[in-house]
Amino acid sequence: MIIWLASYPKSGNTWIRSLLCSYFFSKNKFGLLDLKRIPRFSLSDFIENKNLLKTNLNVAEQWINAQTYINKKIKKTVFFKTHNAALSVNKNLFTDSNNTAGCIYVVRDPRNIITSYKNFESISYERALKHMTNSDAFLFDKKKFENKFGFRGYEPIMSWSENYKSWAHNKLGIPVHLIKYEDMIKDTLGELKKIIDFIAEIQKDKNLKFDNEKGKRAVDQSSFQSLSELESINGFSEAREGRKFFHLGEQNDYKKILPSDIKKSIEENFLKEMLELEYIG
Repeated sequence: MIIWLASYPKSGNTWIRSLLCSYFFSKNKFGLLDLKRIPRFSLSDFIENKNLLKTNLNVAEQWINAQTYINKKIKKTVFFKTHNAALSVNKNLFTDSNNTAGCIYVVRDPRNIITSYKNFESISYERALKHMTNSDAFLFDKKKFENKFGFRGYEPIMSWSENYKSWAHNKLGIPVHLIKYEDMIKDTLGELKKIIDFIAEIQKDKNLKFDNEKGKRAVDQSSFQSLSELESINGFSEAREGRKFFHLGEQNDYKKILPSDIKKSIEENFLKEMLELEYIG
């Protein structure tokens, strides 16, 4: 079935994709095009009947149908990236335990997310904060979706805290492996091993053992410096025009660059979840 790589935007999802693509799919040299092996989930890739999708309410109605189709057609585990919250729209679930084997959820300190998000979208801190605290927040789907169906499509992400809780505390019976971005920085190889072990566990695959050499190669090929250099040479289709996707890396330190009023607002809005994740206290 499907394994989701889920997160709130700018939390490290692309880093995890890079590690897994390098580990599983890249025999020699990893390139950014390899990330297509773990694509962003979009109905435009699986629905051909244009009459099925006329509005974004129709999008929600087809989430489960598309995933059922995928699991019937592709007789192996598939990975999808998503920023979608594990929510329900008009009683239409984004996913369920009949279609999902598990979720690898990446969480990051929201005080560092906001600067990355601000730079990526080229907006103010105030506007980024408003988006991060909005329960009705969403992202637009891929350009391919609009070209195919005539409207932009959407990916409801909710607020930072609601996105996190929807997956980490889901009541759908979906196993979740929670990764903290900060732990990835401290011990990338060790956290990658935990991910591979989780994949083996939910697949009940006793033959899937962590390969330390493959892991080391994946860590090296997926470092911020390596990904930034690849983007500088070949560009990256997921970047905004005129702006780098791999921009700040570890230089994105809220203690040094985040305005104090924005820091205070984030801590007040997300106090419960930040305490739970030990970002505060």
